[in-house]
Amino acid sequence: MKTNRRNFIKSMSALGILGVTYPLLSSCVNKNGNEYLNEKITKIELFRYDINIPRYFSWGTWHNRQHLFIKISSGDFYGWTETPASKNNPDFKPTAWVEYLKQFKGLTIGEAQKLLASEQVLGSKRSLKMLESLDMGLLDVSGRLQNKPAVELLGLTGTNPVPGLYCILDKDEKKVREEAEKSIEQNLAHHMKFKMYGDEVVDMKLLKTIRNVLGNEAVVISDVNKGYKKWQSLDELKGILDRFKANGLNAIEDPANLKPNQWVQLQEMVDDLALIPDAPMRPAWKGLETITKGMGKIYNLHPSTMGSLNHTAQLAEKVKDLDAKVMIGDDSLVGPACSAWQQIAIGLYATWVEAIEKKEDSKLYLECLQSTATKKDANGYYSYQPKPGFGLELDTDRLKKVSELYIEV
Repeated sequence: MKTNRRNFIKSMSALGILGVTYPLLSSCVNKNGNEYLNEKITKIELFRYDINIPRYFSWGTWHNRQHLFIKISSGDFYGWTETPASKNNPDFKPTAWVEYLKQFKGLTIGEAQKLLASEQVLGSKRSLKMLESLDMGLLDVSGRLQNKPAVELLGLTGTNPVPGLYCILDKDEKKVREEAEKSIEQNLAHHMKFKMYGDEVVDMKLLKTIRNVLGNEAVVISDVNKGYKKWQSLDELKGILDRFKANGLNAIEDPANLKPNQWVQLQEMVDDLALIPDAPMRPAWKGLETITKGMGKIYNLHPSTMGSLNHTAQLAEKVKDLDAKVMIGDDSLVGPACSAWQQIAIGLYATWVEAIEKKEDSKLYLECLQSTATKKDANGYYSYQPKPGFGLELDTDRLKKVSELYIEV
């Protein structure tokens, strides 16, 4: 049964916390619904996938990072998810993750949904990464059990391809130039994001380097992670942003630590330079209460910080009601979560998706990939062919071999 998106949200709200937090219960009105809810989680597997490529931010450096790929099985059906579990810790043991996931093994899908929903609330003490990761895995296996795409279960209707956003995380001009050139080779030079470091001299050099490589047609945005801290007034901050705009910057994410009313004032002051709120959106259920009209032209839905995919869909709907656009960000994802977030981006009519597989970081993962519902087209846009759940198929035996650690909960 097809439903209007706005009516879908209203009906979810009427269900209370459980319905609001997890949309799959709305799919249980048909004859097979109770059967689906009674299916048990029979197996949970963790694969630790390591990346040893440095990434540089205004607040510090990731020298290496440890991701978890998680497979949640219900009999012959399963779901995949991914989370960046640790950074700069090559000896990382996912003890806390094992303890968290252990409580879900043996539960029915319905019971698991209820337990998850009880923690996807304001004031929750649970890690957002844990909540969001489990949410993605449950949504995937639930979609496969019902033979329905995960985005359909979220009530998302978009089908048009979305441009991939190439991201550079380095402050060395030579390396930034090399990365910009790589984006051309990978047909991703139409949309570029780079990290700024809160130092106008350094940041301007990086912007000019990128524009020198990409020319004037590319959309170039930056993320400062609230890095500009020394301004005394919004006029002073405006002056900094105006200079970047004059040198070809199209949009800027979290330029400084701003209150909602300051976001609104600053967006009015910088006019056609798009501000992108990111920090105010986290987690999604808090973002619903925080964001207001005029805070920016584009709002970032950032993986690993939303905590709930259904609240993310609601948050995107609110952004559209504020006459703004949404983008799907990234948490330097490399594996199963990339395709899932690409599907969500397409379903949300996002302006671009940053959560894309990386040529170097994802190399071993891609060697394990058998099929996926999304693909990068020749023009660097990401398209989607509906499959049950998120539709990912991996060679688990090969994945075990390339993983640093394998655990069955």
